[in-house]
Amino acid sequence: MPKDATHTPETLLDVRNLSVDFRTPRGRVKALRDISFPIRKNRIIGIVGESGSGKSTVLWALLGLLAKNAEVMGGEVRFGDRDLLHASETQLRATRGEEISVVFQDPMTSQIPVLTYGRQMRDILYRRPDVSAAEKRRMAVEMLGKVGIPDPDKRIDQYPHHFSGGMRQRAGIAMALLTGPQLLLADEPTTALDVTMEAQIIHLLQDLQKELDATVVVVSHNLGLIAELCDDVVVMYAGEVVEAGEVHEIFHNAQHPYTRALLECDPARIDDVSRKLPVIPGDIPDLTKALSGCIYAPRCQRALPVCRENTPPDVARGGMSLARCHLLDGPHHDPSWPPPLDVMTVGQGEASVSKPARVKSDEPLLEVSDLNVQFETVGPLRARLKGIDQRHVDAVLDVSLSVAPGETVGLVGESGSGKTTLGRCVLNLVPAQGGSVRFEGQEIRNMPEGRFKPLRRDMAMMFQDPVGSLSPRKSIRALITEPFQIHGVTGVDLDAEAERLAEMVRLPKPFLSRYPHELSGGQARRVGVARALALNPKLIIADEPTAGLDVSVQGEILNLMADLQAEHGLGYLIITHNLPVVRHIADRLAIMYLGRIVEEGRTDEVFARPVHPYTQALVEGVPQPDPDRRRAHVSISGEVPSLLNRPKGCDFAGRCPFAQDLCRAEKPPHVTMADGRRHACHFPLGQ
Repeated sequence: MPKDATHTPETLLDVRNLSVDFRTPRGRVKALRDISFPIRKNRIIGIVGESGSGKSTVLWALLGLLAKNAEVMGGEVRFGDRDLLHASETQLRATRGEEISVVFQDPMTSQIPVLTYGRQMRDILYRRPDVSAAEKRRMAVEMLGKVGIPDPDKRIDQYPHHFSGGMRQRAGIAMALLTGPQLLLADEPTTALDVTMEAQIIHLLQDLQKELDATVVVVSHNLGLIAELCDDVVVMYAGEVVEAGEVHEIFHNAQHPYTRALLECDPARIDDVSRKLPVIPGDIPDLTKALSGCIYAPRCQRALPVCRENTPPDVARGGMSLARCHLLDGPHHDPSWPPPLDVMTVGQGEASVSKPARVKSDEPLLEVSDLNVQFETVGPLRARLKGIDQRHVDAVLDVSLSVAPGETVGLVGESGSGKTTLGRCVLNLVPAQGGSVRFEGQEIRNMPEGRFKPLRRDMAMMFQDPVGSLSPRKSIRALITEPFQIHGVTGVDLDAEAERLAEMVRLPKPFLSRYPHELSGGQARRVGVARALALNPKLIIADEPTAGLDVSVQGEILNLMADLQAEHGLGYLIITHNLPVVRHIADRLAIMYLGRIVEEGRTDEVFARPVHPYTQALVEGVPQPDPDRRRAHVSISGEVPSLLNRPKGCDFAGRCPFAQDLCRAEKPPHVTMADGRRHACHFPLGQ
């Protein structure tokens, strides 16, 4: 990066020529190479890029929290007049928390489950012995109130498991800001949150940054989040900064081919749902090998011979803006680059293969009717001793939906709405207390395992956590062929089957000898798809199949699933809160709220004309990868009600801007409209 871009009076922290290696059995991984960028005061800077690009490594290098096998090879991190890379451990401990704080990606694992928030926040202020315990509690209550926790003076004495995911993330932000740091680092702060909670966290960070005059660094692969939240953007690829600039420059006039490709692969930008999603061909290079030329050249659609041989020049545009590309300057400068934003520069994919004809049958592949799933909240003895009448909560309430052969049904809703519970109940992993679940016309609800096991060959599940759902002790080859062994399938060549399945999901054969921890998120997801397809099932329930994946990898997985569906006539039930993704893959949508389906219909109709206020809020709440289209307000305020205190009338009435007295008094019935859509709303929109 040019020197004048990193030495400005308003710079709070300056990263200069930072290089970090990791020692591994496969050799040294050159995770960061000559990284330079400024963090300007009182601004929000976003670091974006695919998994493996080094985004999080930068954060941990700033704080001196790198793993033991990491080695800083060179560079400086100037924080005021100090170089944090050469600070002592005592100096770093004094800096962490007090001057630089962190909001971690997963609040449930970064917060102590056996300590109340009051105790945890009091411990954060341990460096202030002159402040009394009562004053520390007052400061903690005040900060919880600032981040929007209701009744903070009472909630401060609760534990993390008492909070919802969104509230835990708010509490994590409160804990990070309690000491009044100059710099706040946020590592994927909204990855596990649905669009409504994500919007609330975005607006919260923006408000707090302005109120406290703080500087914030956000690491994310969510382009909509970066566009909506940030002032400056740094784009990283394979351990290098390839482009940097103010958010409007990056999203409206991206210069580097990689930045353009990322933007073009975002499903939220693509209106034509009849085509396959665009993807960036190839993978991030192996950083243990010697690298030359432009790091992106092997995947670049515009690469020239010089790109593979010579390091690209740094092309500055004033301020902190720069891009590294031969097309932008020098003898290979291309005046036609970059093209207008409406011109695609990555492959758009071919038109989607038409889906197979529906199997002519009186019964759909899967039919769920009036399903009710309850969870026990307290045992009978404790309930009798304490006089508790309500021992159960309805996690799934009078749910009805169907999936036909070759059809994709999207099940959408906020965290805690009962989506995963419904999917697990269909697979007989959770007992149901009422209703019907029929598979190919056969009733399977609560079927004994001995009778149900043969049916499992025709039903499979893709789990939300692709790595956590795989045994770390088994190779990919063993994991892919495990379904054959579980179901006692004989007479098959397991090695041949492993290679067939790997080829089907486009997983390179050398990966069969690897273990789950050696795979990227997208590669692990492919293993999950291969396992699900091993026994040629008819129905696949996919729980958040693109969660945590980069936009390009999302496109690959969704295109793969569409191809396999067209080839084998699979029925999909996709559980997700990612609306831009489900819009491209689902034929029909079922919107779920607090265990009930509040709207169901064809995907295009639901997006174009939602009739339930909750559906409208979800559709309008999707963050757009365009800083000029930032949401002026949060689409839904408040939290999802507790199942222990389900509202008497409509479950959504407490958060609905159109609620009337009837909504609070009576639960709305399910109504079928003239166009076939079903909803549960007393006063449907547009009616």
